[in-house]
Amino acid sequence: MHFMKDCKMMNRNFFLLLAGQFVSQVGDKFHYIALSVLVLKTTGSSAKMGAVLAASVVPSLILGFFSGTVIDRYDRKRIIVGTDVLRGGILAVFAVLFYLGRMDFYVILFLQILLSICAAFFDPAIPSVIPQIVDAKDLGAANSRHQFVNGISTIVGAFLGGMFISVFGYLWVFVVNAVSFTVSAGFECFIRIPPTIEKKQTQKPQGLFEDMKQGYQYILSQRLLVVLLFMVMLIHFFVGSIEVFMPVIANAISQDGARNLGFFQAAFGLGTIITAVVLSFWSILEKEKSTLFGSVFLIGLLYVSAFFFKGNEQAMVLFFLGMIFLFGCCIICAGISFKTLLQNSIDNKFAGRVFAVAGSVGNASIPGAMILYGFLLEKYDFQGLLLVSGLVLMPLTIVSFMLYKEKKNGRTTDIFSRFIAKN
Repeated sequence: MHFMKDCKMMNRNFFLLLAGQFVSQVGDKFHYIALSVLVLKTTGSSAKMGAVLAASVVPSLILGFFSGTVIDRYDRKRIIVGTDVLRGGILAVFAVLFYLGRMDFYVILFLQILLSICAAFFDPAIPSVIPQIVDAKDLGAANSRHQFVNGISTIVGAFLGGMFISVFGYLWVFVVNAVSFTVSAGFECFIRIPPTIEKKQTQKPQGLFEDMKQGYQYILSQRLLVVLLFMVMLIHFFVGSIEVFMPVIANAISQDGARNLGFFQAAFGLGTIITAVVLSFWSILEKEKSTLFGSVFLIGLLYVSAFFFKGNEQAMVLFFLGMIFLFGCCIICAGISFKTLLQNSIDNKFAGRVFAVAGSVGNASIPGAMILYGFLLEKYDFQGLLLVSGLVLMPLTIVSFMLYKEKKNGRTTDIFSRFIAKN
């Protein structure tokens, strides 16, 4: 009964957004699996496969520092629908070229770059739009449901993608993904996004560069935003670290490393999905700050605890299964909390710029962590490295929590204004 009641509370616009996201992300997972296997199979080069996967991320990461200006300057609905239509068209080109036998490594690389450029505008636009179509009191639940859809679509896409390729072949994967983005754009066409007050008013137009400059001035002048962006970096950094730790731990604690790694990945995914479901019904309204910092602190505590736990093979496997499950829970709690805090605390006319920068900062932290921990794990024991990581993370979280101060009684959090006032 509670579930049915909660579903009815979900407004039509948000439902259409989630429906479109689910369809396109399932298709996109099909594409990711097919592309990885296709490049590796046709070129025999893991380096080329890595280059294609990097081309899917790097352009979006770089453009994220600039794309937010466009998102805030122009109609967000048109950006969301337009980028999905473009991605559908690009994937249709994938299908046609594959059918004609014209697909090669450099064509794939170029098309992946185009898809990544589209993502640089689409991805930050979604969290920017959610506060415009969802009541402020429901933002936490809305972000939880959005995260749940992301998790489920990833699992469904990964589970069905491999089977779909083996049964129907690569061509139909590209066709299905092209159709999925077209269907997603169709859902999004019916979303009604209220204009912001600023867009209703007549304002003197200014250039893109001035808009971008204004956005960075806004971000850097707010202690709240600077601290939250730092937390975004920390969260993504430790997501990257656990991705490196998992295969190393799986092999170190047991002879059957592949089986353990599968269990660890499943535990992490299960933790993220269960937490997203729980938070979609159990509100963290006015608890976002404590949830964010508490979750990140708990990640540090989990890392430290791994150093002290000893036992036989079965006990170690069970311990790390539990630890990685809780890690997944903490990541989702922290991610939903910082997204909700940002949506509630920033002026929505800057939302595109803020979320674009947050996305780039976060996305840059993951490969950075993977490279760093990959290097360190060649030299140091994983348990000692977990201990040091936890001991670094916990005080960083405490300091960040102390620096984080919301506006109270009309007082500003503008760092530079306070500095000027004192001098």
